Amino acid sequence: MKQIKSFIKNYWIALRVFSLTLAFASTAFGILAAYINGYFQGESTAYMVFLVTIILIAGLASQAGANLINDFFEGSFKYTPQGTKTMRFLKMERRYFDVFVFMSGIGVLLLCCAIGLYLIYRTDMWMLVIGLIGVIGSYAYTGEPFVYKRRGLGVPLSFILMGPLMSLGSYYAIAGSFSFTPILLNLPTSFLIPALMISNEMRDFLRDQKFAMGTMTVRIGDELSKFIFTSLMCGVYILTIIYIIVGLFPVYSIVSFVTLPYAIRAINNVRNYKNLGIQNTTKVHLYYSLIIMICLIISFI
Repeated sequence: MKQIKSFIKNYWIALRVFSLTLAFASTAFGILAAYINGYFQGESTAYMVFLVTIILIAGLASQAGANLINDFFEGSFKYTPQGTKTMRFLKMERRYFDVFVFMSGIGVLLLCCAIGLYLIYRTDMWMLVIGLIGVIGSYAYTGEPFVYKRRGLGVPLSFILMGPLMSLGSYYAIAGSFSFTPILLNLPTSFLIPALMISNEMRDFLRDQKFAMGTMTVRIGDELSKFIFTSLMCGVYILTIIYIIVGLFPVYSIVSFVTLPYAIRAINNVRNYKNLGIQNTTKVHLYYSLIIMICLIISFI
């Protein structure tokens, strides 16, 4: 029983469950945009619940796969070793638990692909293009032989793939057409995705610099990285005000500013290379995205 509990706990850590709010928010904003644009009409409630559910699962699976594969290749296991037996796997000696982490990562990406096949059938081949870019991007973040994170592309590509592309993909799966609406609605929240990646890289900046890891923060330096992080955090609230003024967000979306204290803490944490920068950035993303989604839902009921 103790070993089972340890296994579950450590797998939970490898999966980084709380970070999955990134994928949930991006897919949810795409679904919400489709609802706002009237694409839920003409379909039964049961079918729309089914469609929304599998789209959310696909988004979560895409990020879960990236998280698990990242842990395998970066060897960032910070938990109790799960046994001492090893096997030769992908040119490395790895523990069975490590191999399970990798294979489960591939498994959830295959689940994502399976859902994608149905969504392609429902729409057209553009859905295939969006899906392939998303799945390949999830694996290639730290998956060999690509590892675009170490080429300094982790931060910008995480913004594109998990922000605009994911929200557009979930919108297209329902609407079968392109629109700027899901991208615009999700843009403030999307700013927090590269911000979270920078907070993660800044926590490990001194170590990564020592070993020449090639992350974006190492390539451009810590001061510029701190400036970009601060700009992204401030951009969330500046864009919120602009959206309220132009009518894209309802006036009561100003409530989202209750997350500002977490943003300020995150900025201070990142400037001091602290792990709390990740936690506070995650809180800003979770609370801000939920508040905005609730405000949008209320305004269109």
